[in-house]
Amino acid sequence: MADYKYLKDEQHYIDQYDLFTIKQCLKAIESWREAYAKHLKSEEAKETSAGDKAKMFNWISNQELFQIKGNRYRQKKETIQQWMDDDRIKQDKYDNTPEPENIHCTDCKRIMHTKLKHLSTLDDLLRMMFLFDCSSCKKKVWVYEDGKVRESTPDLCPKCKAEAKMSVVKESKDKIIWKISCNSCGFSETTVDDFEKSRAERKKREEEEKKLLEEYREELCTDEEGKKSFEYIEALKIVPQVYEEELKKYDSFAYQKAAGLKKLTIIELEKLLNGIFEKEQYIKLTFNNPEIGQHVIVSFNLQDADTSRKEGDSVINLQKTIKGTLEGTNWRLMSDGLSYRLGYISGRLKGYEREEDFFELSGAKKEEKSSKIDHETMMRYGGNHAVQIARLSGEFQGIENVRKRRLEKEPDGFLLEGDEIYTCMVCKENTPGNRIWWNLDGITCFDCHLNIKNGSIPVEVVKNSDIWLQNWQIADECSLHTSTIQKLRRQGVLKGKELTREDGTSYCTIYLIDENKEFFEKHPRKPRQRMVITDLLGNKIEL
Repeated sequence: MADYKYLKDEQHYIDQYDLFTIKQCLKAIESWREAYAKHLKSEEAKETSAGDKAKMFNWISNQELFQIKGNRYRQKKETIQQWMDDDRIKQDKYDNTPEPENIHCTDCKRIMHTKLKHLSTLDDLLRMMFLFDCSSCKKKVWVYEDGKVRESTPDLCPKCKAEAKMSVVKESKDKIIWKISCNSCGFSETTVDDFEKSRAERKKREEEEKKLLEEYREELCTDEEGKKSFEYIEALKIVPQVYEEELKKYDSFAYQKAAGLKKLTIIELEKLLNGIFEKEQYIKLTFNNPEIGQHVIVSFNLQDADTSRKEGDSVINLQKTIKGTLEGTNWRLMSDGLSYRLGYISGRLKGYEREEDFFELSGAKKEEKSSKIDHETMMRYGGNHAVQIARLSGEFQGIENVRKRRLEKEPDGFLLEGDEIYTCMVCKENTPGNRIWWNLDGITCFDCHLNIKNGSIPVEVVKNSDIWLQNWQIADECSLHTSTIQKLRRQGVLKGKELTREDGTSYCTIYLIDENKEFFEKHPRKPRQRMVITDLLGNKIEL
């Protein structure tokens, strides 16, 4: 009596689970391919560029893959363990259930013997059945583990539903031919159980499944890929809240007031104080080496050039001047005050850098808003790329909103503050914020802003980089040496707009394409190299 193996080694279950994951992912991809192909033929698609369509469908399909991979990873260990536990129970039932004893043939009354056994799993009830065979009259009967005979369901005629006779016409190791005959209506039909064909189909299916596992398991089923996908879809749940909370920080009165403080470097501080002190007749300001800790503390010395002032008046006047000048900045005169000796005055200044210090300096209390995201969740997913992007996006939009509100009082724009580096959209030079001009057109260094303001170049160069080129772009795209470019400019063949600084020195040249059509006809530009992506149909799309 051949035994059946229900419980397999663990890899068998891992393969089965991964195989289902792969098939689910491939089905999703195919579904989005069909949707993409259909969209390309629609009327609405005509209004969208090929690159935007490809990016949109690539993104959507990738999001669904993240969902599938993440959810399958989350359930993997538990599901495989459950499969193994279920099969372990079946195997134990199959191996250790004793067969019924003293089963007699109902026809000839002889003792019957078991020929094979089978585990029935119908109706979620595990019951062993044993096929008993009578060696005398050849009668066969199925008997349950408790000794009850299994009642056979009669074969019914597929035509008239009357009881029919099922018999074996021919039997071999590879094939059984069955015949069903109905005495009521005369229906007769022959069917074949082709074991060889079934084995071939099973082998083919196993080979196809093996190929799928080899091709896609690493991409779709590894623990690393699954964990990354699971953490991503979990992080997405808090992304909207992270964005909103970051954005609202910049809407508060306290933040706006704190953000209005001027963040001065030591050089800017020195320049500011010197200008004020000279008017008040305090001279020769010097700073000593700073103390660098939680704050920046720097001691200073200067001289009172007004010899008619008494010591007390000099100190009080200077103290008042310093406090008034530093109001609205990130520097303060320290509480130990000023020291006066024979016209020499010394003191200490403290510089603040942290955001919480700015709220204190501005006199506005920072609003402590409790986050709707619990601490454990934020600790777990706060470093995720999607969450970081949300935080940066909220910060960027919040800062933009603050700047837009400022335009109500300064409609033409304004210089930013601090020493954060920005890239000018015209000359492309990296410039500190206090030399960057901001308005709704974009950001430019102050020199480029002045060139736009005085009409040297149109404001459109900020809004659209495709309408102009710089020297290096002319050299690269038109394959011309810089000396040739200068020669063509002198000849008037190439018309450039010179950008100058406040002192009159030239720092950049802009070539408007519309003003140089004849030049570009003689010296055509090489096609710009663009990013290429592959869409869901395998086509290469330029962005």
